[in-house]
Amino acid sequence: MKAKTSFFDSRAEDWEKTCYPREVRARLRDLIQKFGVAPGERVLDVGTGPGILIPYLRALVGEAGQVCALDLSLEMVRQACAKPLGPMDMIVRADVHSIPFTRNLFDRVICFAAFPHFDHPTQALREMSRVLRPGGVLIVAHLMSREELSRHHALHASVARDALPTHSRMRTLFREAGLSLPEIMDMPGRYLAKGVKTDR
Repeated sequence: MKAKTSFFDSRAEDWEKTCYPREVRARLRDLIQKFGVAPGERVLDVGTGPGILIPYLRALVGEAGQVCALDLSLEMVRQACAKPLGPMDMIVRADVHSIPFTRNLFDRVICFAAFPHFDHPTQALREMSRVLRPGGVLIVAHLMSREELSRHHALHASVARDALPTHSRMRTLFREAGLSLPEIMDMPGRYLAKGVKTDR
């Protein structure tokens, strides 16, 4: 985990500029519309990185909503803190395997471009589900298909083995975390798994 965190720390300053040029931003805006974020919602952005989603989520939840974000990389958190925030918004350095929020707090938990990097996906999903209110929605998303993402990560030694679970495994993980079986969209340029919290 330490080597992986160092990998992201060292790239934090240029991450947004390098990974999200104008043409990628257009695809990102389209993907975010699939998240279903509504005004007044309380949303948790897990693995926020430099805060890519924060401006979009802030606009969607409006003045009555709240955006909270977390990342394990201190340098990524520093970048994220530079984003425009509402008075109730919060960005914290934290580990997804032990999320520092109370249970049943969020209407929507979004994990964008981060899930393959979690060392213990079962625990990570259970924690994301724990802080989600019953009936709330959990989303795992990427701007690449599962196959495209594996090829992309293979180019970097520190994350070469980081991959999304198979569809079957992802469904099992969601079910074990107290979520409905996810709708999974896996196509060139997009991955989206969405489930609803079913337990209390």
